[in-house]
Amino acid sequence: MRRVMLGASEIETSCLGFGCASLGSRVGAREGLRALADAFDKGVRWFDFAPLYGGGRAEEIGGEFLRNRVRSEVQISTKVGLLPSGGGGFGLKEAILPIARSAVRAAPALRKAFKSANVQPARALDLTPELLHESLERSLRRFGTDYVDLYALHDAKPGDVLREDTLRALEDIVASGKARAVAVASSEDTAAAAIAQGRPYTAVQFPTPAPGLSLDGVAAAQSAGFGLITHSVFGVGGALERMKQHMAEKPGFRALVTARARGGDVHEALTQLLLERALTLNSGGVVLLSMFSEASRRQNLALADFEPSAQGSGQRLALDMAVAA
Repeated sequence: MRRVMLGASEIETSCLGFGCASLGSRVGAREGLRALADAFDKGVRWFDFAPLYGGGRAEEIGGEFLRNRVRSEVQISTKVGLLPSGGGGFGLKEAILPIARSAVRAAPALRKAFKSANVQPARALDLTPELLHESLERSLRRFGTDYVDLYALHDAKPGDVLREDTLRALEDIVASGKARAVAVASSEDTAAAAIAQGRPYTAVQFPTPAPGLSLDGVAAAQSAGFGLITHSVFGVGGALERMKQHMAEKPGFRALVTARARGGDVHEALTQLLLERALTLNSGGVVLLSMFSEASRRQNLALADFEPSAQGSGQRLALDMAVAA
């Protein structure tokens, strides 16, 4: 798999990252561990966690995964600032999740209701220096390790990243060796504030801009030498469905996608185009994907050695222009 150096953080990792938001909630521990192991065996080295994920269980399951790996061969990212609204404890809801999943497998019609029931409303926390240190210590215990590779402010506001006490706490965390680098995982506005600030921040994480939207955030991170992690390749808020709608309304866009499908599955061609676009946009960083299903891993990892090129950039531009037309 193609390797990247994550900006000034000097962290070398895989160009594809594994997003673990549903690990422990919609995806059970056994299924999740199999998926993580398979992705690792195929070259994925970046694994993205947060205390919020999986109703508070994702990091614990991540710790099980780490126990069977050489620590230096896995890059772990986690965050601070959001928790499940219930506090993230392991209670009755978490205990019955395996039973509920079995019922869904037996009756696929229940899948939509199950997914809705597992939405984890987030509870935002005040990003005090005490929280930054304490949350990291809890994450380290759950992972069973003494450091994470990246520690990010989760869904922070621009003002949060510039507070003097926040900056000093993050500097102390990096100096302690408990995080190799610190970042923000939020909106492009917050990323812009971190980029303007510079150190201690060396990386930013935000959604992949949908085709036709401004790429200023990507350009700002790259020109400043920041590590860039992008997610939501297939769009936030139903953007993939909007892409399908564009196919019905915009002949140029439809022609581009159908030509790529070559008589095959148009949906698969569209998702592949969007993934190649994301890899071209963020050619020097990490593109996060959820790869828990075997089908998604197969499709995503098929592009693991995708080399962004002049041809790829031209195709990305054609895709954006076809959407904007």
